[in-house]
Amino acid sequence: MAVMLQGFYWDCATKENKAGEWWNYLKAEIPKLGKQGAGFDSIWLPPFSKAASANSVGYDPYDYFDLGDYDQKGSVKTAYGNGEELRSLIAAIHQNGMGAIADVVIDHNSGDQEEVNPLDGKSRWTKFNPKSGKFPRDWNCFHPSRYERTMVEGERFAGFPHLCHRNPKVYIAMFEYARLAIEDLDFDGFPL
Repeated sequence: MAVMLQGFYWDCATKENKAGEWWNYLKAEIPKLGKQGAGFDSIWLPPFSKAASANSVGYDPYDYFDLGDYDQKGSVKTAYGNGEELRSLIAAIHQNGMGAIADVVIDHNSGDQEEVNPLDGKSRWTKFNPKSGKFPRDWNCFHPSRYERTMVEGERFAGFPHLCHRNPKVYIAMFEYARLAIEDLDFDGFPL
C-alpha cells in the first residue's frame, strides 16, 4: 500500500502568506514528510504552469510552458514559484524517497483575448499569445472548430473554452506538455 500527501489546498499560497514561494516552503518541509519522516510515498503538487492571473491557483491555465519565468498575467512567478524552485522541490522529493505527482489541466483554458468563431459567429476568449512562444491558440483549438463543429453540453467549464483534442496542434502540444512534466521536470505521474 502507498500513501500520497496532497501538498496544497485551494488558495494555499495566498492563505499561508507564501504567494510565489510555495515551492520553497514545501521543499523545506520535505524531510519531515518522506520515508525517514512521516512516511509518505508521494506528494501531489498543484498545477505548475502560468495561469490567468498572478494569484490563480492554476486551474485556469494560460501558458502551459511558463513555469513562472516570464512576466505575463500580472507576475513573473506562478502563485507557487518559478521553474528553478519547482525543479529543486522535485529533486528534494526524490532525495527523500518519494514520488512527485503533477496535477494538470488539459481540458480548458482561461483566455487572453476575445475573438469571433467563424463557425457560429459567437465571440469567445480563445486567442492566446503566450510569452513562452509555445502553443499559441486561436478559435480552431477549441470547440467548435474545423475538427469538431458541434458544441455539446459541457464544452465549457466556468466559462472557460474547452480544448479540441481532435486538432493535431492541440494533442501535439499536450504531449509536449506531458514530456515537459515527465522528462524535463522529472514528475513521476499524474492523478486520474
